[in-house]
Amino acid sequence: MDITNKKLTNNELRKAGLLLIKAAELGMDCSGYGQLDVNYNSGNVYLWLEDYQFTLYISLGSDSVWAVWSNPYDGEEVETDTEGKTLNELEEWAASLSDEAEEASE
Repeated sequence: MDITNKKLTNNELRKAGLLLIKAAELGMDCSGYGQLDVNYNSGNVYLWLEDYQFTLYISLGSDSVWAVWSNPYDGEEVETDTEGKTLNELEEWAASLSDEAEEASE
């Protein structure tokens, strides 16, 4: 996983730490290809890992960790709160959305 080489603010660094803690609590494998960075358009700090069909993020005015799935066909994004969810539940959620998107594209 690559961590951004941009200069992060203290708050962005704190949120990056929260994302890594959440990933560890969920049991996500962070050893593969991925990125921990800030989206300067939205202010979201995010953790994207290519081994998962969703991205974890924390929005600008919050400390809550959310998961977002992006439709590869039309770019639509669907979000869910990660509170109380297991990695398996998040993976099933994203897989279901991916299946629906693929069927709709045919």
